[in-house]
Amino acid sequence: MARPKVPLISRRKALETALRIIDEHGLEGLSIRRLAEALGVNGASLYHHFRNKDEILTGVAELALAEVRIGEPDSGDWRHWLPKNARALRRALLAHPALLPVVAGRPALGAGVRALDEAAARLMDEGVPSAAVMPLLDGLELFTIGSALHEIQRDGAGEPAEVADERYPALAKAMAERGLSADEVFDLVTASIVEGIDEAVKQRQERWMPPRKSSRDTSSRQHGGRRAGGKA
Repeated sequence: MARPKVPLISRRKALETALRIIDEHGLEGLSIRRLAEALGVNGASLYHHFRNKDEILTGVAELALAEVRIGEPDSGDWRHWLPKNARALRRALLAHPALLPVVAGRPALGAGVRALDEAAARLMDEGVPSAAVMPLLDGLELFTIGSALHEIQRDGAGEPAEVADERYPALAKAMAERGLSADEVFDLVTASIVEGIDEAVKQRQERWMPPRKSSRDTSSRQHGGRRAGGKA
């Protein structure tokens, strides 16, 4: 079927509908035909906006993560807004769990590159060494994706059934008396990641830098040179 000359739908409408299908039926439930039917158009109409299904998935991931932005000018320094971004990413993943594989593989799809570039630029503008930028961004994203995956799987399956019986009393007690919520654990670990990577990069850079010469050493060499010259 020929593609209409004038788009019958907007790109955003197509992405919003695709996101709803994925939320309801999972990634495997999304197809060009199903999306076109939900929009009331033929499949050719979608090719005004997307070359293939991968481009739709990329757009859907970016739409779902639209609220995950770098810090606003009044949002404090990077130690404040970077963990805040991680919390926003986690909320988005928990709201759209079927998108986890897409978000985890988004570098291959080319999704989120602009946002990463903006975050990297903001970090370096705030004085973060360039050597620490990718460890910070990668470390927080990896932990955030893992945290969201763990929570989604736990909520979907509940606690292990065997824990309720008497075979695992210590584990049952620990789970019943859990001292921190998942949100509290997430905040603690992200803060530790930020602090740990920042410190590790500083220590490594100090090892790379040549030792500073003290003014006493410099003065001694200068005097020694003059004495040697006088004897000559």
